[in-house]
Amino acid sequence: MKPPSILSNRSFVATWSGNVISEVGGAFGTFCNSIIVFQLTGSTWALGSMWLLYFLPSLLLQLFIGPFIDRWSRKWLMIISQWLRACAFLVPLLALVGGNLDIWHVYAVQLMVGLISPFYVPANQAILPTIVKQKQLKTANACIDGTVRIMLFLAPLVAGITIEMMGVQFTLLMVCTLLVWSGITLLSIDEKRPEAREVRRAWLYEFKKGMTFFFKQKLIVWLGVFLAFVQFGVGVTMVTTLPYITDELSGTYTQYGMFMAGFPIGYALGAILTPKIKSENRRRIMLGALFVGGMTFTALAFNHSILLAILTEIIGGVAMAIFSIHNLTICQQRIPQQLMGNVFSIRLLLIRISMPLGILVGGGFGDLMGIRPLYAFIGMLISMVSFAGMVLPYFKFIDDSD
Repeated sequence: MKPPSILSNRSFVATWSGNVISEVGGAFGTFCNSIIVFQLTGSTWALGSMWLLYFLPSLLLQLFIGPFIDRWSRKWLMIISQWLRACAFLVPLLALVGGNLDIWHVYAVQLMVGLISPFYVPANQAILPTIVKQKQLKTANACIDGTVRIMLFLAPLVAGITIEMMGVQFTLLMVCTLLVWSGITLLSIDEKRPEAREVRRAWLYEFKKGMTFFFKQKLIVWLGVFLAFVQFGVGVTMVTTLPYITDELSGTYTQYGMFMAGFPIGYALGAILTPKIKSENRRRIMLGALFVGGMTFTALAFNHSILLAILTEIIGGVAMAIFSIHNLTICQQRIPQQLMGNVFSIRLLLIRISMPLGILVGGGFGDLMGIRPLYAFIGMLISMVSFAGMVLPYFKFIDDSD
């Protein structure tokens, strides 16, 4: 008999829909915040400070929250997180309505959302293996990631047009509405909790247990290291993309939205392609894709065309989808369910430490040395690291199918 479609799984559809709506709302919110800060200051350092206020408290909380993700309901962590994010975006919205918007309102949002993220992200990644079968994980991850990226393709484009036509105030109202809707959608998940433990251990014991498991898994550790280089590059682009389009390429906010849409649409195409790739050489597939992704940064450093910049982002999206979906699926298959939230939280912590570093580099060196040399450096760094992973014999363990 033909196995049932993953779309017949109500809990998966609810998770899928909730993630899609959440990412659209978050993308609109990020777009608004970036424009507000850049309009008020005109500085990449100010954009970097905005993101540091998101990541630094997020990383601090991520260090402590892991053991609790496996104790609490992952479904309700996700729902409450969405509703709290909606409340956070009310801060700049109400300030706009009152006519007293200042940069600290945006910084307050970033701080609040940064404290919410350590709850939502590991709970979201840990709940999927409990609602779909192991053999469907790659398809499920590709489906969620692909559709989310399609929405992220549309979100920047629509956000740019919406802000130019309707203003930031209306767009922020849309953000709050979408995040509330996401939480309502997640209510339909039929959560299957891990079996209750006879003895509930202290936080330190649980944390050490998750940390010990993580560092004993050489494959998971190194996949995290490679992903950390990607996050470093992402951190740089968070503060350089807007001035790259508006200053280096003399583009408009709509063209900025089109550029921001390039990577997600490429990622969506890559997500469709990933489940169809059948090869035993995971190392060549994953790190080869990462190498191509690194080269797109270098291409942007020498580019002078909006159209070519968008095409480059699409190629980068395809490459990063192939790398990221394989990466996440391998981790979900190897981590025991009772440790899933804890280990994912530790993994996210170690990976995301590199993102504030990228933000600091992008904010500081973007003003000092220029955006183009910075893109060339990031591209060479990611490409060299991925090439080393492909050719050095030490990394043969990535092809281990066990």
